[in-house]
Amino acid sequence: MNEPEQKRQVEAPGNDPDSLREQRDRFLAFAFAASDLLLEIGDDGLIRYALGATNQLIGGAPADLIDKGWLELFAEADRPVLVSKIGKLASGKRCGPVLVTMTPRRGGPRKTGIKVVFNACRIPGRERVVYCTITVANAALVKQARASAARTENGLLDRQAFESAAVETLEATRALGQDVELTFIEFVDTAPFRDRVGLDRWQEFCADASTVMRDGAIDNDSAGAITEERFGIVHQAGAATGKKIQQQLQDLAQAFDPSGNGLDVEQATVETASGELTSQETAQALIYAINKVASHGTANIAFTDLAGSFHEQVSQTQERISVFKTMVAENKFDFAFQPIVDLESGQTSHFEALTRFAKGESPYQTIVFAEEVGLIQDFDLACTRRAVSYLAQQAESSPINLAVNLSGQSLQNDGFVDALMVLAREHKRLAGRLMFEATESSRIHDLERVSRVFQDLKQLGFSMCLDDFGAGAASFQYLRALEVDFVKIDGTYTRRLLDSDRDSLLIRNLCELCRDLNIKTIAEMVELEAQVDELRSLGIHMGQGYLLGKPAPQPVFQRAGRSRN
Repeated sequence: MNEPEQKRQVEAPGNDPDSLREQRDRFLAFAFAASDLLLEIGDDGLIRYALGATNQLIGGAPADLIDKGWLELFAEADRPVLVSKIGKLASGKRCGPVLVTMTPRRGGPRKTGIKVVFNACRIPGRERVVYCTITVANAALVKQARASAARTENGLLDRQAFESAAVETLEATRALGQDVELTFIEFVDTAPFRDRVGLDRWQEFCADASTVMRDGAIDNDSAGAITEERFGIVHQAGAATGKKIQQQLQDLAQAFDPSGNGLDVEQATVETASGELTSQETAQALIYAINKVASHGTANIAFTDLAGSFHEQVSQTQERISVFKTMVAENKFDFAFQPIVDLESGQTSHFEALTRFAKGESPYQTIVFAEEVGLIQDFDLACTRRAVSYLAQQAESSPINLAVNLSGQSLQNDGFVDALMVLAREHKRLAGRLMFEATESSRIHDLERVSRVFQDLKQLGFSMCLDDFGAGAASFQYLRALEVDFVKIDGTYTRRLLDSDRDSLLIRNLCELCRDLNIKTIAEMVELEAQVDELRSLGIHMGQGYLLGKPAPQPVFQRAGRSRN
């Protein structure tokens, strides 16, 4: 190191005006290297100082912001979040990044809001002032802000964010040739410990425990809360890191406990290095391990590496496939009949045949599993045969009409379509009493192919319905390509209907479109009287939901004139 370089490193800023001015300019340069706008906010909520690209962000000069309310700069929907962040901000602490929208000033050059990332801090000695930086959002900043939003109040990632972060960390370290491990932590039987320490001390313990886990992780984005009492940490391999974290947490609990008993802390460490697994298989094994801990705890982790996790997952999947095939072959499932009711007359139009499985298994999860392993077409065919058999046993004068669900995956399978058409032709006399609902649980890729199936079934007299409309990104694409008689609107719109003018407008416009196309509309998840009134006023023809009738082992008709129970 030569003498000038050495002098440059050790010199301290002086107190003369030029030196202070240089120091100020240097700090401003550092700030603007990382942000586009600097704000100083007083405890009265007014802006005291502003510097930066105000004209490009909202229109106008920085001086125009002085003595203005700082929250007015941001979209109304973002203000509660910002108020909460600033309200909890202690001296010497920072908050953010938070992804928000800045609103343009009236008459300014910008006509629409702009996405920005907001950060703030309070510094010791000036606690009544908040210093803020605002930066135009880019992909990296958005990712960082979303990761911050996905944290618990103690700084740990929530489960979903931890799954994504763990997968990304494994991929990154694998590319760099680094070895990491995954340790699961579980606090066992916390109730007695909570009672002994009290609520306030329990919260302090959770905050300190989170710090221990984050400090043990390879970075701040590699420690997460899987459940309230189960956690995951990705850390450097070796040196018994998992056991050290376990011991630190046990010592911490003992220090908090007035009885000195502490808390039982279990841990299980899984090695991630495995040359036999692809990146995709590694990710699958990781998610499987996290899900198993969430459901069964650390004591039930029998594998010691991700290869073992993957093989256990494959073994369980094969066993589940065998059980599912047997269930379909032996018809070991039932129907639950839920009425679809005309909202004007109150009469039952038809019933949806919902599937129910033994031991209370989730119908949705079971069907998604069948789609994932390529068995859904067998199940859909079994359901259709069950529905046909049920209707065939009823008298021709029976008022019972049924709708059965068909997965988009089944409708793109030649074997299934051939078998379905044979069944439909054999029972053509049921055409006025049997309807098919195409679900969006599996994406339809070949719309032209599925359109031909719809047309063939309609020519035989069967009605077609597009289910879960609005739940997926391709709904209007489906509506354009497929000729249907009914559209069933996803229940999330019904649930938000009374509180969202936007959802109300979307439903009204959809009704007008369907009316022009001669398509009848059905609203799902109708649970309130007020929803029925609103849906009727918007032009919805029918409804389905607990208010109008719960699923039952046998069809239960609504009485005419009673659209609501």
